[in-house]
Amino acid sequence: MSAAPTLARPTSPARPRIFAATFVSEIAVGAHVGGVGALIALLAQDFDLPISHFAILGSFLGVGMVLFSLLSKWLMEATAGMVLKASSTMVMLGAIGLAFAPWANLAIASGLSVALGTSLVILIVPSVLAGPNRARDIALANGASSAASIASPLLYGLFASLPLLEGRWAALMLAFPALYVMVTIRNVDFVHTPSAFAERRAGRKGKRRRDLADAFGKVPSVKAFGGAKNVADDELARAAVASSAQSVHVSSFHDAPSEHLPKASKRERRQIKVGLLRVALSLVAEFALYTWGVARLLDIGVPNATAATLGAVFPLGMAAGRLSAGVLIRWRYIFHASVAGAMLGTIIIGTGTSAVVVVVGLLVAGMGNALLYPITVDDLVAQPSLSPNRAAALSALAGGVVVFAMPLVLAWMQNFLTLGHSLLLLFPVTLVLFLLPNGRKN
Repeated sequence: MSAAPTLARPTSPARPRIFAATFVSEIAVGAHVGGVGALIALLAQDFDLPISHFAILGSFLGVGMVLFSLLSKWLMEATAGMVLKASSTMVMLGAIGLAFAPWANLAIASGLSVALGTSLVILIVPSVLAGPNRARDIALANGASSAASIASPLLYGLFASLPLLEGRWAALMLAFPALYVMVTIRNVDFVHTPSAFAERRAGRKGKRRRDLADAFGKVPSVKAFGGAKNVADDELARAAVASSAQSVHVSSFHDAPSEHLPKASKRERRQIKVGLLRVALSLVAEFALYTWGVARLLDIGVPNATAATLGAVFPLGMAAGRLSAGVLIRWRYIFHASVAGAMLGTIIIGTGTSAVVVVVGLLVAGMGNALLYPITVDDLVAQPSLSPNRAAALSALAGGVVVFAMPLVLAWMQNFLTLGHSLLLLFPVTLVLFLLPNGRKN
């Protein structure tokens, strides 16, 4: 174990700041993910181009997730502070470009910058929030992300509805959390206090210093669907984190020495592959609707500003579904109910012809899809022949591939089908997810 006295340094700020910076950085993640559909619609209107021209903006987060999953071993050799600063810089530059770029391709490049920056946040947050309070801290950070994902489409819609403003100017909201993070962490010593827990305890023998997390009161730990041993409370399911006050966690596609497990049998290897497929399928509908939900509203004749505002409904359903986990997490049929909600919502969205009907579909689909990814990742982590560390890295890679591919696949499908009919294809995808075995013995 690391020696406690090495944690404190005179350069550390008097008040812990790591949690506050991490909490606020998640706001940019949520605002980007929740608002990308509205942003795509507004950019298409501004540049007088089809929505499909900007569909790749919905895929860039997947690019970052895959890229940084593959490079994490080397990226994590830097301090968390360096990663957060790089992330904030990319998000700020990208936000300015999205708001003011005079050319469509420059706006797309700016979207890539934002997506790469938010992907770095996703990579670093579980490590920075490592320690005994990890479940509470990650739950709070995810709450900030969920709230931002609901608010961002509303802000895009508000800007689009005001006569003196352009809707895409609302993309500047992404820059403010990044600027806050840059200012907040400028004097934080991430070498000797690599996590929020370590910073709270730095220089203290029995007591800890209070920080922003204490303003929210007690938050119960979120237990996994397979039991307390497994981890399913992280929105992006980085299932393994480091012990606090030690080096930052290094994701790897191989087991750590301390996690070495016996060689998997042929049957176990097959189930791991099936588990990864389930993880990937669980994200298909979620990210397809994040990107194309607003476009579906435009498709049935809803005005741009109104459609951008109503785009908040799907993230709202996702947030409501995740909040329900605390109550429904031990319900035997939670996976069945989630699949049913996801499929029902898909049918309503694909066949609806009025704004009210499609909005209801987006809400139902959001609630149904909310728990599919955490459940499937937890099933994967529960495999006896797979360590949590390796499961986390593989899940991030599988998820990144889907997040990248789905918006582009739907754009391509519209060469042959209407948008509504394209979205109906999400139904059989979710059905396949339901039929695949979860690999649990009980």
